[in-house]
Amino acid sequence: MTPTPRRLLLAATSILVSTAMFPSVLFAAGFAIREQSASAQGNSFAGVSAGGDDISTVFYNPATLTLHPGTNISGQASWIIPDVELGNAAASTALGTPVTGSTSGNIAPQALVPSFYASWQMSPDWFLGFSFNAPFGLTTSADSGWIGRYHALGSRMRTYNAQPILAWKATPWLSVGGGIQVQYTDARLTSAIDFGTIGTGQGVPGGSPGDPAQDGFAAIEGDDWSYGFSLGVLITPEPHTRIGIGYRSAMDIDLEGSAEFGLSAYGELIAALSGAFQPTGGRASITTPEMLSLGVQHDIAPDWTIGAEIAWTRWSRFDRLVVEFDNPAQPDDLTEEDWDDSVFLALGVTWRANERLRLRTGVAYDEGVVPTADRRTPRIPDSDRYWISAGVGYDLTENMTFDAAYTHIYSPKANMNLQASDPGNEGRGNLSGTFDSSADILSTSLTMRF
Repeated sequence: MTPTPRRLLLAATSILVSTAMFPSVLFAAGFAIREQSASAQGNSFAGVSAGGDDISTVFYNPATLTLHPGTNISGQASWIIPDVELGNAAASTALGTPVTGSTSGNIAPQALVPSFYASWQMSPDWFLGFSFNAPFGLTTSADSGWIGRYHALGSRMRTYNAQPILAWKATPWLSVGGGIQVQYTDARLTSAIDFGTIGTGQGVPGGSPGDPAQDGFAAIEGDDWSYGFSLGVLITPEPHTRIGIGYRSAMDIDLEGSAEFGLSAYGELIAALSGAFQPTGGRASITTPEMLSLGVQHDIAPDWTIGAEIAWTRWSRFDRLVVEFDNPAQPDDLTEEDWDDSVFLALGVTWRANERLRLRTGVAYDEGVVPTADRRTPRIPDSDRYWISAGVGYDLTENMTFDAAYTHIYSPKANMNLQASDPGNEGRGNLSGTFDSSADILSTSLTMRF
């Protein structure tokens, strides 16, 4: 389908916002961050919903708070070292002109993910807790001259989630818990604008499609506060077995922000003729997915525990994104995503080598959410992930424990085939290639008990 001048203009004005709220290459499915517990990461999060050696498991199941008497404080940090590269890349404008540019290099910068937990036992059966996490986010960044510049340059999404938690040990074998989530989201996206193609499509003299000298630059940023909840149940059918079920709710995010444009000389001409590409406000509404998890832990011997985990995340909520602009010259934009729900599976084991030392290992499968190559973008080249982890826990004193974990994540090669004829891509053009992705994750924590 040959794009009309109007379609080219409208698509170009929404180059950023069509993926503005989901900017990162992440190493859990979609744009989630699973790394919220160093001790659980040593097992690849196998059985985390059934509790663990410290209070960080309340992120996945608030009822596990009842496993930790007294007062507890735990600080966690995960260093994510991703490597995401695009190979066999080819690009062209909507008018068929080849787009040149670099294709090598890692587009996923390293990132630090912190978390914090605290708990207080108020009575023999009631427990109060608090958690602070970054459940979604991270960053991608590409060279200004790379071949996919019209689809993405820089991407940043950060979330800050605070949650008070209350848990009740109803019987010796049953605990329930719940929390209220308060989350702040901040996002910024940048990308190049192909003014050469836009102007040529509109019949403006002097246009050179895909010409970096005529390219412009666009940036949008926005933020919002949102609210949700978590629930959990913990069952201990016999002393050596625990079963946990955790639920984190969906959250509605209504980002309000602004769009700014950097214009080449040719871009200034198009802006003057069209009224577009002027600083303007914008907004987009999304819903982050709910997650339901089931974990089991069982002591197969006095010093050995096995764990298993299955988690379902409703990523199918992300089927489309509608962006609204304050500038009437930039009409609303629709981008189809059509993501699938995902399943996470994990199996792990812990060996208590002595009274102070615990050694852990685990494997996991994390199902990707992008259904087809024409929905995979440089902002989120999501695909299946395979985990292998190892970890250690050591009691420095009777009341202080240090945990560390290492995970390697491998993703099979994932194809991308974006077409200019797809909704929102008229101004970005065609882009194809194969993503080769992997990551190493280092996590540590320090937990104190009083």
